Amino acid sequence: MRATLGASSPVDEVRPYDLPADPTLPYGRGPLTAIMPPALVREALGTWHPFPTVAERAVWDAVPAARRREVVERAEAASTTPWPELRASLFAEFHREGNRSRFELSHFARRSLLRDLVLGAGLTGDARFDDPVMDAIWSICEESFWGLPAHSFSRRHARLPLPATDEPVVDLFAAESGAQLAWARHVMGERLVAVGGEAFDERVVAEIDRRLLTPVLERDDWQWLAKEDRNPNNWTPWICSNLLVTALLTEADADRRAVLVSKVIASLDAYVAQLLPDGGCSEGQSYWAVGPAKLLDCLDALRGASGGRLDGFGVPEVAALSRYPVAMHVGGRRMVQHADGHGQWLLEASVLHRAGRLLDDPEARQLAIHLRDLPSGRHERARASLWRGLSELFEPGYADAPPCDPPLPQQRWFPDLQVLSARQAGGSAEGLMLCMKAGHNAEHHNHNDVGGLSIALDGQHVVVDPAVGVYSGQTFGPRRYELFEMNSDWHCLPVVNGTVQQPGGEHAARSVRLVEADGCVGLTADLAPAWPVGAGLESYVRTATLDRTAGRVVVTDTWQGAGVSSLVLPLTIAVEPHVDDVEDGQRVCRVGLRTPTGALVLDVEGARVDVETRDLDDPYLRFLWGERLWRLLLTPTDDPRQGRVRMVFHRGPTDPRASPPARDPVAS
Repeated sequence: MRATLGASSPVDEVRPYDLPADPTLPYGRGPLTAIMPPALVREALGTWHPFPTVAERAVWDAVPAARRREVVERAEAASTTPWPELRASLFAEFHREGNRSRFELSHFARRSLLRDLVLGAGLTGDARFDDPVMDAIWSICEESFWGLPAHSFSRRHARLPLPATDEPVVDLFAAESGAQLAWARHVMGERLVAVGGEAFDERVVAEIDRRLLTPVLERDDWQWLAKEDRNPNNWTPWICSNLLVTALLTEADADRRAVLVSKVIASLDAYVAQLLPDGGCSEGQSYWAVGPAKLLDCLDALRGASGGRLDGFGVPEVAALSRYPVAMHVGGRRMVQHADGHGQWLLEASVLHRAGRLLDDPEARQLAIHLRDLPSGRHERARASLWRGLSELFEPGYADAPPCDPPLPQQRWFPDLQVLSARQAGGSAEGLMLCMKAGHNAEHHNHNDVGGLSIALDGQHVVVDPAVGVYSGQTFGPRRYELFEMNSDWHCLPVVNGTVQQPGGEHAARSVRLVEADGCVGLTADLAPAWPVGAGLESYVRTATLDRTAGRVVVTDTWQGAGVSSLVLPLTIAVEPHVDDVEDGQRVCRVGLRTPTGALVLDVEGARVDVETRDLDDPYLRFLWGERLWRLLLTPTDDPRQGRVRMVFHRGPTDPRASPPARDPVAS
């Protein structure tokens, strides 16, 4: 058993299961700590055995045959795959040129291989996977740094092309790596000791302790611990979930474990404090799976490791957390995307099923089962987690549930997030779907998109948020808003006097109002504060309405500003448009938009329409949209100081002059 912390540790100044009395830290102030105070944590924590070991054959043998074949095939391929290199020069590329993806590909490929090998060992019980698992674990233990180049922080070095190996950093993927090893050790059990010896097993535990547990015990300045002046994002529950795994599965000292778990609970309190009561996720649906869903993972682990005594599910802010991704579902794997992320569901669907089970949300479970059976275009990073892999096999009621249609709720309004999603008919992807957001431009993973629009037809993207490209040094740096996909002119919002929206909490919608009447639902908001004062706008009111009876979406933009000398309204389109010829004096311009399943017509009143094409070279964006995106550039025909543009989207006959049906890059 490992010794308790030495005299240098700040937690030794108090009882071993108390926390530092630092008023800038969230300890002891929130509802979770009130329910689960440190003394109760110390008393209640017991063993945690959420998944079977390889020795528990009956549980593994019950996995459905089709799923078993798929996973074992991947494991067999993994056993002969060359082990990816993690070269120092690849790590340094982020510092030198901002490229983080080449190192990340190898980093995540290693963890994916370990995941597949461990699952193969479990499903087959076959000893042929033992050595490859041992090799993978040993190699990850030998890595100089478990995190990513973009997270190579140091208190001692201003410039850091390579990590300071004597200063462990607890970032997202150091915590993920530690949890990956903890899960592998849990599943392999005595087999790991038999193949590698007790010293090997002790080495795995020691690496987790050195890189994660002791640094968390000894330091309180981690950003994700969420001091009072920090607004926590997905880092907090994501890291905390993996710290819980490592503490519960590898920490033998009860006092140390209690302190670690209590710090996690206190940090989660800061995250809970910023949750929106409506369940909306400002980071978008992609980050929902590693933000709110990770909070649920934490609460489930705490309840499971304490025999139900540590139960945070009664906290009111938790109850609505599964609503958001269901509302963002368009059709197939396609999702409405806000902030950084992708316009489709990439991660394991068991994440959503788990949320639906824990929160008793049948629609979340239903969507998860529907997504489970769709072809997946996941990249290696999206399927690296062994925790998620185990959940895919053993999430109750998931793997063996019969196929089902998605729930496709008719509408959901998130008043705190200020997002409306509405479709023509509940329970069906057929027809039109409208999503509009108001909000502000200081959201986590922010895009400048106050007033942004998404419109779909028959479950196919038409008017879109372009999502985000491959992360680089620029993505989270001072030049973030030089990336086209971050800016309002690619989120269907006007360029006013050559100016786009600006980042910051003051750049927010005002007079936001949901409107429902006579078969219609819509959102109206004044977007003018989202632009700098120099743009000259006094008001810019957008009203987007889904008229279910008429089968159309109507978007009306009305503005006023004595200082406005020019205004162009772009609409970002995922399918090639065809613009009809417009005669002088004609008030309506017609645009044909052909999707893989039908034709959408856009009638524009009060503006002429030009078309701009943007060829895509980013692999993530090409994965989503194909080779290009288009923008319709609407230039008002009236005085730019005061005007109105009306856009009506409705189903129409296929225009023979329009392009052939677009390839759907997102799996149906």
